Amino acid sequence: MLKKISISNYKSFHPTEAVEIELETSTQKPVFFYGLNGAGKSSIGEVIHGWGEKSPDFAHCAVETTGQGVYRPVVYNSDFVDRVIGGVAGMPGIFTLGELDTQSQKKIEEITPEIAAIEARREELKDLTASTASSLTAAKDTALTEVWKAHAAYSSGELQPLIQGYGNNRQKFFDALKAIQVAEDEELDTIENLKKRLAEASGTEPQKSTLSLSQPGFQAIELDAIWQERIVVSGQSRLAPLIEKWGNSDWVNKGREFAHDPECPFCQQTIPHDLLAELSQLLDGDRQTKIDHIQSLAQRYEAAISALEASVNQALQDPFAKEDAGLASAWSALKLVLQTNLVAMKAKTEKPSELASIAESSLGDLLNKLAEINQRISGFNQRISDRDAEKRRITAEFWKILRRDRAAAFSTYDAMTAPLLDQKAEYDKEDRELESKLGSLNVTLTELRQKQTGVDAAMVAINQRLCNMGIFAFSIARKSEQESLYCLNRQGQNSGELKSLSEGEKTLISFLYYMELLKGSEKEGETFQLDKTIVVIDDPISSLSVNYVFDIAALICKELIAPAGGPKVRQVIVLTHNLFFLHELMKQLGVTDKNRKCQLFRVTKNPHTQVGLIKSSELMNDYDALWFILRKARDQQLPAHIVPNTMRCILEHFFSFNNKNEEFKAALGKLEQQDNRFVALARFLDRGSHKDGINFSVMDYADYDLAYYLEKFKAVFDEAGFQQHYEAHMGVA
Repeated sequence: MLKKISISNYKSFHPTEAVEIELETSTQKPVFFYGLNGAGKSSIGEVIHGWGEKSPDFAHCAVETTGQGVYRPVVYNSDFVDRVIGGVAGMPGIFTLGELDTQSQKKIEEITPEIAAIEARREELKDLTASTASSLTAAKDTALTEVWKAHAAYSSGELQPLIQGYGNNRQKFFDALKAIQVAEDEELDTIENLKKRLAEASGTEPQKSTLSLSQPGFQAIELDAIWQERIVVSGQSRLAPLIEKWGNSDWVNKGREFAHDPECPFCQQTIPHDLLAELSQLLDGDRQTKIDHIQSLAQRYEAAISALEASVNQALQDPFAKEDAGLASAWSALKLVLQTNLVAMKAKTEKPSELASIAESSLGDLLNKLAEINQRISGFNQRISDRDAEKRRITAEFWKILRRDRAAAFSTYDAMTAPLLDQKAEYDKEDRELESKLGSLNVTLTELRQKQTGVDAAMVAINQRLCNMGIFAFSIARKSEQESLYCLNRQGQNSGELKSLSEGEKTLISFLYYMELLKGSEKEGETFQLDKTIVVIDDPISSLSVNYVFDIAALICKELIAPAGGPKVRQVIVLTHNLFFLHELMKQLGVTDKNRKCQLFRVTKNPHTQVGLIKSSELMNDYDALWFILRKARDQQLPAHIVPNTMRCILEHFFSFNNKNEEFKAALGKLEQQDNRFVALARFLDRGSHKDGINFSVMDYADYDLAYYLEKFKAVFDEAGFQQHYEAHMGVA
């Protein structure tokens, strides 16, 4: 069945914006298109015909179908009539099926249901494949959304150049990222480091020199034995026993600086003449030499600290050192040890008789941190030695990070799609096998049917239809000289030309020809299954009288839409501008709710053709429209002053159409006798809408209200015996 027709850039349809017509395919309900002449409805039939003929003129239009196999659209329109009737040689014969021998007929009866079963299974497979494809699409869309998050996270910022070139193409990015291979145990750099490396590779900074520190001899000074030695006075002085007893040699040595006058700076007594000599003998000599050594060591130690601190401070200015607090931290710890040792050394200088606790410092941690920085500097130098290669390495590692980050999305996608892909492959394989088998069966069926084709059956059927319609003035016959052509046969005239037919006769005979063509073909040996035939009928009532319009509608409904028995065409599409014909088609569907039995479209043009679904209730004739206005006025949706004239038009139309004017006048007269107030309104209603040139109101509208109008309007129908007609049109239960 046809499920969608898309038309653009054809005749009155918009040149760029396609009009899409969605047809219901859940049931085989007929499709009716209604539109005024020139609206563009005939173009719909032409597009379907062009699609069936695979005409390149309709490449910008599209027709979508359901089911398997090739459909056969057969379009009845003015072009069809011209082709059938207008040929000089005659009307092409219709090859239809005749009788076969019993064995061949039995074979056909065996093949036909087998073909139907295969096509039904292929239809199931098509639905199953579509369902599987839908699940695959849903899984892919979910995966695309999840994977695209990786792109969105870096679509701006320092790393954006590494993922450019994808725009909004999620599928392209998905495929590119899925192709990346990364081992589970592979160590990858961090995003922050990649940003830094990319900035370095994109910059112009030259290579850097590695860092170095001064090499102080802290250990030799710290391990000197002097720090654990008590520096005491000389035993050669007579003061030595007393000094040693009190243990105040350092204090005495300090006080010697003040012994310049004859009096003692402490006790204010006169200093003995040999005291200074004794002090010199007590404190100088070997003791002083050791004190000088201590002072020298402390000075060297302090100088070494300053030198090391200067080189460390210089190293800390390097950008790589600033990135990591390790070097500064190691220096702080070492500096604390060195400063503590220096304080102890200086204290030893002041008090040489006391022991000094000197810790052994270690530059190991400091040098290790420096080595790490130098390693990064070396890495930097190596990287920028070939900046393009470094950018490629950064890009590769960045994509591996993205791949690992989205690994769960890819795993979920693979887990969801693997069984679906396997299932789809099975469906496709089965469908290919069935297609091959179906092709073989169709070839066999065609060969069998070629044995029973002929053009006489269709000719007889057309003539029989003419007789059934009461047409005996002409018929069709086979041309004796060309067996596959028909010609016109009038009484007393042989081999008449079809062109001699009137327009109405052409329409009638061409449509009967069309009805028979649906069962056969104009080409010998060509066969089609009726359930693969799409019937498209465009205004088959041109120049026909009303009686024949009824006959055409009956043929369409009883033989195409709802045949009593036998095969049925796949789909029926009718296009018309004739509202009476359309109403007759819907009436013959035989149900109250026409919308359940047919699909109805309206074709309009302003300025381009548009097609839209409508309800059958929207297709009102003039008489229906009058009742519609009256109902709206009753429900106070229209002004009351339009009611009298609407009532008059309804009464005039109804009683004139039914030839009941006498009953109408009698009803008015009886109502006048019952209600004198009704006299003026009765004369107005009886006047008619076009009785004379003075078509004005003969009453004062202000004398009556809406309720009175409707009451008397109903009374007219009741009095004339048409109460049911009134109730049906006014929607009274």
